[in-house]
Amino acid sequence: MSWEVTSRVRGGVPLSVADAQQFHALIATLTDTSRQFAAQSAAWATLSDQLTRTRLHVSSCPVHRDSWPGGSLTAAAMPRLSFIVELSRACEAQIRVCSAIAQHMDALTQLVARAQGLYLDAETKAAHASAGIPTDPLSTASSVLRGMASDILRSIGVVATSDDKSQPLLDILHTTSPYHQALMRGFSIAVLAGIARSRAIRPGSGMTAIDPLHGMLSRNSVNVAAEHLASISMQLNDRRQGNRIELSRRYPAWQVTRQADGVAGAIVQLRSLAENQYGTNEDNGLSYATIAIQRYRRMDGSAAWLVIIPGTDGHADSPFGWPQNVELMSSQARTRMQADSARMVLEAMERSGIGQDDPVAIIGHSQGGIVAATLASDSKYNIRHIVTAGSPVANHPISGDAWTTSIEMDDELVPALDGAANPVGERWLTIHGSVAETVHGNGTGPVLAEPVPETADARQMSHHLKFHQAAYANAAALGSGAVTSHDRHFRQVIAGELEETSYWQGRMMR
Repeated sequence: MSWEVTSRVRGGVPLSVADAQQFHALIATLTDTSRQFAAQSAAWATLSDQLTRTRLHVSSCPVHRDSWPGGSLTAAAMPRLSFIVELSRACEAQIRVCSAIAQHMDALTQLVARAQGLYLDAETKAAHASAGIPTDPLSTASSVLRGMASDILRSIGVVATSDDKSQPLLDILHTTSPYHQALMRGFSIAVLAGIARSRAIRPGSGMTAIDPLHGMLSRNSVNVAAEHLASISMQLNDRRQGNRIELSRRYPAWQVTRQADGVAGAIVQLRSLAENQYGTNEDNGLSYATIAIQRYRRMDGSAAWLVIIPGTDGHADSPFGWPQNVELMSSQARTRMQADSARMVLEAMERSGIGQDDPVAIIGHSQGGIVAATLASDSKYNIRHIVTAGSPVANHPISGDAWTTSIEMDDELVPALDGAANPVGERWLTIHGSVAETVHGNGTGPVLAEPVPETADARQMSHHLKFHQAAYANAAALGSGAVTSHDRHFRQVIAGELEETSYWQGRMMR
């Protein structure tokens, strides 16, 4: 068994009214054409059935036999029966042709809609309505949905492999994927309600942006809840890990990352860095909590930079542990910037020589993407473009000068932990990927999906970077203007020749 990803594009360069009308008209034409050919296929099938009945009638009619019963067909009946057989074969051929054209038109309709982001919001609302699960965050604060949210959250740390024990949890994640955001908002509202009760806070009693009751009614209720939780978890984590970061430059046996060729190339480099430091490739001297910083030399002699940040590793002395995710998700800039992973990346950027005016692009996976969004929101650097893979960053106040390209898998849960959909605009593009089993023998129509490399027979956690890589490849193949414009902007930020790559490892010390 193999797996594949189909992508949908949301945001990016908006269609003009005229272009949107043309695409809707094109979809209507393709849909109508598909229906016409499907009707033709059905008509040929009806004729084929009639011919079959006629052939049976000719074969069994006593008039056409020398003797009855048990006689053979007469010489006069043979040509008639042969002609009917040929007509039946011709009908079957027409059925196949018409069906193939109808399927081809349906495939083209899907491609156009996915590439232009048409109907995406309507499909999301319909998915919620079809199962009767409310999308109102206050409704999701019920005890049943809180329990579901807790089960899903627990599965993040458990579902790392595709063994038999993990399959039920993976199936839960996949089945509940349309409701992850609503569940997380409901879960955060329940947390904030508990905090308000414990502090005996009443409505209207000097509410602020981080007041639990105020947070319950805001779009970023998850981030407000994270701020309250971080006020506790930061102290506990500092006692366990220490609060001092020991940053050292590392020199791998060979170059783990190479020059990034657009967004697709940057994803390749991110995956290479992650897999090398996590021990899934041949040992080259890198370890966990290692980032890469690339310096590009432009034609005019100026420098541009690409910062590559893998995700959470969970080691006891790592700046990229689990608690740091909570701090990065806070609604308050001060808390976000105090997260160990953000502080480590900032120090590495300073020691690499990045100037405050130098153009910077950042790509990050999971926690690495949240760090990218945090720096684009709160740091002093000239961050021009960030790429996030599987990161909950919808509520981060990213600078208006920065472009954001987000890649999110429908059933990986992590990007939905912010409880909100990403903003839609020219400078914020979200690629949504859906994982399904590969369907073979579907004809020679348009390529609708991108195969995922190195997949097992059983379902795997789609939070792995290879799924985001396939999702971006499929989105790029759609020919979307939004994807093209974001890729072009990313290339412009780091335009030049790769001059140097430095690797920086962080460890928490007391």
